Amino acid sequence: MKLKLPHAICLVSVIAFPIGVLAQANSDIVISQKKRTYAPGQVTIQAGQSLKIVNDDIFLHHAFIDADQMEFDSGSMEEGETRTVQFNKRGKFQVKCAIHPKMNLDVTVE
Repeated sequence: MKLKLPHAICLVSVIAFPIGVLAQANSDIVISQKKRTYAPGQVTIQAGQSLKIVNDDIFLHHAFIDADQMEFDSGSMEEGETRTVQFNKRGKFQVKCAIHPKMNLDVTVE
């Protein structure tokens, strides 16, 4: 059976739409470190999602989480470096910078 163009487009859309939604749900959220702040400063994500932390600054940064449910330590991050942290457990977490104590990123994992 040969599909006509409108039917083929519909079929591709039906197949591609759920795949696109799934890919979007699992994609990393990019967090920028610049001018002694995280941007955005607050995010809500789903369990299993990751944050990609990027040092967009000329200064050294060092992201970390110290919580009962998880620990993360990026180590020193030079300009342009990235680190990825995956959140597998639900809860509220705060990402801090060991070099700049006023830098805070609030993460809610649903």
